[in-house]
Amino acid sequence: MKERLFFCVDLGTSSLKAALIDNTGSLHAFVRIPFRNDGKAVPYLNAFYSAADQLAGAWDAAGRTLPVAALIISGSGPTLIPVKGKDPESSESMRPIYWNDPLTPLKNMPLEKTISLFLPRLKAFIDADLSNIAGVRYFFSPQEWLSWKLGAGPVTVIPHEAYIPFYWDDIQCSRLEIDQNWFPPFVNMGSIIGELNSAVFLQDGLAAKLLPAGIPLIAGAADFIMALIGTGTLEPGKACDRTGSSEGINLCVSNLPAAGSALRILPHAIPGLWNIGAHIPKSGILFEQYRSETAQARKPHADLVREIFSDSSHSGWAVLEKICDSFIKAIDNLEAAGQVIKELTLSGGQCAEGLWNQYKADRSRKVLLLPKIIHAELTGNAILGVSVLSSRNITETAAQMIHIQKRYFPV
Repeated sequence: MKERLFFCVDLGTSSLKAALIDNTGSLHAFVRIPFRNDGKAVPYLNAFYSAADQLAGAWDAAGRTLPVAALIISGSGPTLIPVKGKDPESSESMRPIYWNDPLTPLKNMPLEKTISLFLPRLKAFIDADLSNIAGVRYFFSPQEWLSWKLGAGPVTVIPHEAYIPFYWDDIQCSRLEIDQNWFPPFVNMGSIIGELNSAVFLQDGLAAKLLPAGIPLIAGAADFIMALIGTGTLEPGKACDRTGSSEGINLCVSNLPAAGSALRILPHAIPGLWNIGAHIPKSGILFEQYRSETAQARKPHADLVREIFSDSSHSGWAVLEKICDSFIKAIDNLEAAGQVIKELTLSGGQCAEGLWNQYKADRSRKVLLLPKIIHAELTGNAILGVSVLSSRNITETAAQMIHIQKRYFPV
């Protein structure tokens, strides 16, 4: 396959990450655009424009002339964006219903047979104020909304059909009295859902040269699915540690654990396999709170971590130990359910500091693998793009594109 460049975007809770990655798995440029999610506006489009401008500048400065072959976007779930109107240019987009918004379901809400990750939160949003849904035509996840704004049709992206009940279906919508017509039709990840609209960029700008009108928009899935792909957690026994504001340990298995497990069990990105996850909701958030409370918010994350490790009496040790305790407990919960974890592939901003990686390896007694590209969602997007345009198997493509730069062995 000749060299191809992919524009990969991941929409998180507090920032947009974007990268230029080629079909060999080499990273050519990366940018992170922070945004606030407490206002009424949807922050993703402006963040995308900023990322496109910055990546185009880096691409041009490096003397590159190869334009992007495809744009792939992933995002956090189960966040939903209410949209009033059918047209992407004239519609009104309301503030997203973020996955971590403090929505409280009503006590009499019929949830006993609801497995949807989206509907209970949407039901609580509706019941909190019926005016919330006046005039709403669509509910999009972040990656679907941004793709729609850039030229895609209105779609809901799932990994494959086994995920439908974990999104929504007739029975669950009926039980919760939710109009299923609000949701765009399902398409599988990897579907070509449109072309980049010529009106998105001024035609004489660098971003327009990097991202020419008409390139395919490839449907990326939820961020954790793309992280499974981007860490190569695609075969039974493979595991990854996804870090960020929250943290998740994910393990690929061929058979379900015993009934009654408290772990999060979902179909895998690969049909026929299963993903077992243990979620740590306040991993990175705890460290950011500590930085803020100690007036160190402006100090680079890696610098503060190294400072803590150089001083055994540093007040930050209590925070790092608490985060690591949660990491170990998550692994223990997985292994208590009959699973065996020998090594985990790392992902996310927390794994950028080697001292922290080694500490986690030592405490957990697990081998930790550090990829050259630490933001696995972006790697997963590139792998998906290569797989689609070359008609290659995702597992095979991932094996060729993921490059491990270091292994941390417990000592």
